[in-house]
Amino acid sequence: MDAIVLAGGKTSREMRIVTGVTNRAMVELSAGRTMLDYILAALAESKSVGRVFVVGDVPPQGGVTLVAPGESLLDNLILGLDAAGVGSETSALMVSSDIPFITGPAIDDFVAAALIAAADFCYPIIPMERYNREFAGMKRTTLKLAEGEFTGGNVMLVNAGFLLANRDAVKQAYAARKSVLRLGRMLGLSLLARILVSQLIAPSLLNVPTLEAGVARIVGGSVRGIVTPHPSLGTDVDKPEDVEFARMRLAGN
Repeated sequence: MDAIVLAGGKTSREMRIVTGVTNRAMVELSAGRTMLDYILAALAESKSVGRVFVVGDVPPQGGVTLVAPGESLLDNLILGLDAAGVGSETSALMVSSDIPFITGPAIDDFVAAALIAAADFCYPIIPMERYNREFAGMKRTTLKLAEGEFTGGNVMLVNAGFLLANRDAVKQAYAARKSVLRLGRMLGLSLLARILVSQLIAPSLLNVPTLEAGVARIVGGSVRGIVTPHPSLGTDVDKPEDVEFARMRLAGN
């Protein structure tokens, strides 16, 4: 399948001071190797991935197609899908450019599970118990559910035809992600209240199927959270301390 690498993310002021670059994908983590290099190596290793499209202002990369970026992550995903010219029933893999520990086998395991789920949007969720065993010290945003505590990944398998046909609705949902009021209207106040209470005092009030159903109502398509044993799918490097950790880890220290 086609893979769309989202390489348009900008570094924070603190990251620019440490790394000297404005594009997160171009942060160097070892001698002559950027974060984007690690992503492309994993995609080349994957048995699930064919063509690779990189959306972002980055130098030419061998064996991939570069696509000029838009204004947002979602714009970039749609630009990548448009450039790929995908069919109506085609699945495509979205990958962020700041998860340098990702591997080909991790990609293949996620893709296999997501294809079985056969949803419009499949997103990896990683048990924090597993995450902390492999990447102790890396801070993550987590969600407490009846099934356990999870953190999200930075890849997604999407039904490309569905996304392109419903891009306006998906853009509205994406735009609402940082507004509690707008999310409340879209999710329903009862589900929003359940999410808030579950994080504070009672995780058993919220489970994966309930959350999937709520997100599905927002995007207008089927959604599945894929529990994965691969923390590398969600270990993004976007802070100065993350860069230091990644450089030491990749150097074998």
